[in-house]
Amino acid sequence: MTGCGRGSEQLQLLLIRMMADQALRSWRRGWLYLLAALGALLIFTAAAYAQSGSRVEEIGIRLDLSGGFVGPETLAQLERALLDTSELALLDQLDGDLDYITRHQDVVVDTLGTVIDDELERRGFALEELVLEPGVVTRVTVKLHLAEQRVNDFRVRFYLLGNTPVQQAITSGDEEAVAAELYATVARTPYRDESWLSNLVARTVESQLARLLAYADFEHEILVAPGPTTEVAVTFTPRPQAPALTDYALHLRSYTMPMTALLPVRERAGYYLQALLGAPLSFVEAKLPALEQALYQQLVNTGTLAAQCAEAELALNLEGCALDANIRVDSTRWLLGAEARLALWDYTEGDFGARLAGRAGLLLSPNWAAFGYASYYSGEEIIYPALCVGPSWDYGWAAAGYDFKAQSLRLIGQLELTPHVYLAADAFPDDDLASISEVSIHYRVRDFYELQLFSNLDGEIVAAVAANF
Repeated sequence: MTGCGRGSEQLQLLLIRMMADQALRSWRRGWLYLLAALGALLIFTAAAYAQSGSRVEEIGIRLDLSGGFVGPETLAQLERALLDTSELALLDQLDGDLDYITRHQDVVVDTLGTVIDDELERRGFALEELVLEPGVVTRVTVKLHLAEQRVNDFRVRFYLLGNTPVQQAITSGDEEAVAAELYATVARTPYRDESWLSNLVARTVESQLARLLAYADFEHEILVAPGPTTEVAVTFTPRPQAPALTDYALHLRSYTMPMTALLPVRERAGYYLQALLGAPLSFVEAKLPALEQALYQQLVNTGTLAAQCAEAELALNLEGCALDANIRVDSTRWLLGAEARLALWDYTEGDFGARLAGRAGLLLSPNWAAFGYASYYSGEEIIYPALCVGPSWDYGWAAAGYDFKAQSLRLIGQLELTPHVYLAADAFPDDDLASISEVSIHYRVRDFYELQLFSNLDGEIVAAVAANF
């Protein structure tokens, strides 16, 4: 501002004061002078305001997109990039000089458009028009067209814990949730600028993983392969300080199938449980219901169970740092089983310390069976065969039949107390057979092997070891 200009302002102020004084001293002419003074004051204030608003204080960006739609995350990132570019050009390079920007608006638009066009083209957008509206808040409208090469779909894959089918099953829902979030926020984005798209995708994945508390004790790395179907791989590594699963116990049993037929089931279950070792306990606890379901599906699809039309029951319990798995498998058609037992000492006058027992038959319905049952005492070389029929239920079975050797009624059955302990009975009502009529309690050491404590009807109590085949 020149000295002449400053003098003019002082003169205007002096004139206003004089007019105001005269207005106050002379009431008859006061209203006329007061109106004039107010008018001059408004003119001066407007001139001062125009001079003070000669700088751009804020930039506003408006996107006008044609040729398709993009997700909100992409749009927000694009607006941020264009705003940064506009602020750099107008506020930093041109020092926010509103007068200059207004006088040279065409040149400013051409220059800014060139810079923005490079930014847009690199990311897969074509600039159609740029409109500048100068002011204290300067508006920049960017009209652009979406490129043809865009992301149409996402495929997300988590890699952790050996990548077994069970692991894939328990994490598939989380993979789908991340893919859905990507589709909602980043889909239809051009993938020409792979680095930019990768950053967009990684930010969205990070934000979604922060909501999945089951993975809080994992460290992770995100890899992105941009394309029409953008591939996203997330690798998880347990944090060193996180409490982890260190052991598992597997207990397998069956009422209707020999244990030897269930070896493939044990092998498969052991493989999947072994792969979980080292997983954070927080992850195992959060995924326990899904883990049960996934492991169950893998087991019932084994060839052994499919051939036997078998059904399985599975229960998993997390106890400290160990996982306890209890699996019961039963055929829906056949009834097969065998046991070898050796008493730790003789308990009768005869040689009944070693015994083999087995049964084979058909399931007449889901809860009734007809089968042949026989016990063989090797010391006495005697076989007691019987034909039996009886019901079964979730935790045991019972049957009554006729024994052809003893020529007597025979009652047998089994009742499960826990997955590891059950009661059994094999009794003849005939008093002459009291020495081989018994009630027993069994402890499953591990699948095939048992410890037994039984008592015959003569009152003798004996311990034995046994194997279930």
